[in-house]
Amino acid sequence: MSDKLNDTVEEPLTTFKEKCKNCFKGPNLIKTIVVAVCFSLVIYQISACVRKLIEKPITTYTHFDFNKTIAYPSITVCREPPYKYDKMLEHGLFAHPRITSTWETYNFSYPLDQLWNEITYNSSEIFAQYGLNELMENVEVKTFIGFLYGRCYTLSPKILHTRATKDSGYSITLQHSAADIASTIGTSPPGYHVYIHYTKEPFTEVPVYNGGLVDYLHCKVGETIDVKLLVNQYVMISNTDDPCINDDGYSANNCATRYVWNRVGEIVGCSGPWMLNSLLPYCSNSTMMRKLIVNYISVCPRFCRSYMYNGFVNDRHTFAWNTATRQWTARIGDATMQTQGFLLGLSVIGIMSIMGKFWSTFIKPGSKSSNNTNTDLKTALDEKTFHNNEDACKEKDVKSIFKLNYR
Repeated sequence: MSDKLNDTVEEPLTTFKEKCKNCFKGPNLIKTIVVAVCFSLVIYQISACVRKLIEKPITTYTHFDFNKTIAYPSITVCREPPYKYDKMLEHGLFAHPRITSTWETYNFSYPLDQLWNEITYNSSEIFAQYGLNELMENVEVKTFIGFLYGRCYTLSPKILHTRATKDSGYSITLQHSAADIASTIGTSPPGYHVYIHYTKEPFTEVPVYNGGLVDYLHCKVGETIDVKLLVNQYVMISNTDDPCINDDGYSANNCATRYVWNRVGEIVGCSGPWMLNSLLPYCSNSTMMRKLIVNYISVCPRFCRSYMYNGFVNDRHTFAWNTATRQWTARIGDATMQTQGFLLGLSVIGIMSIMGKFWSTFIKPGSKSSNNTNTDLKTALDEKTFHNNEDACKEKDVKSIFKLNYR
């Protein structure tokens, strides 16, 4: 009886050991390794989550703020070409003012501020209409006088909006002259430079720290652009090594611009009409004007809170000016994208059909043959096991009979 009890106790232990050995034999080894790696990764992730719950991180965090109102950005529009060519010829200027050689023929007895008023464009010559949520009263227009882009205009919202739809937002229509299309003195094709930026940071020609937070679009003559906005807010923590300012009245753009003006004034000893509120007199000769046209940038403190607006062009149509009919005509080129999309769809369908044929021709028959082979092998093993079990049973019967007779 004791021998039978020992046999029944040792059988489960032997079966468990055999199963463990089988986990490291043949293809089971790969399965065991994969399961072990996955189990280790799960344990690591759980331990990392527990550590974060115990020791909460304070460096960075992500959260969502659902505001009831929407603050639209400011939009600065600069004309290209920025100066009136006919007015410039009257004063002896034959090219863009940034070309220093053009100032050699200018009569500096004529005041530079009056020159800038004559050769730049006013708002009525740029805007055909504009508005925010279909109303002009919701927009504040400010003038910016620069050197590279002449006189620019910044449109800022007066109200906070409560919904964001395609029918809401800015709607701006700009106008151009036919003479600019025929002959231009600008450095870019005729059109408008459009800058989308934070309302607290006015537009400037001087590159500053957060100049990358200004999105730029170039609207050519005869184009209609539909833009979708995406806004991201970045909050910086001020410290002694890298300070920032959280004052609503501060502007890094104005700081950098003023610094450049002061530096240029100290070097040259004169100023230009775009350098507002400067105590220095205007330049009186071409040599001083040449020195004044220098780009310089310096370090200014950054604003702690900034907004970055990204514009996505949803729709764009190109129109061509027909000199015979004196009308704008649309260019037929939209069918090209539709044809490309159709061909792309056909190519994807073709690839899928090729993969299906490859599976049915090569992989599926191979899987069937392997299954049949495994079935035959399994049947043979079962028969062999059955015969071994019969022999074992016979040996056990002989032993038991022998013991019984012995007693």
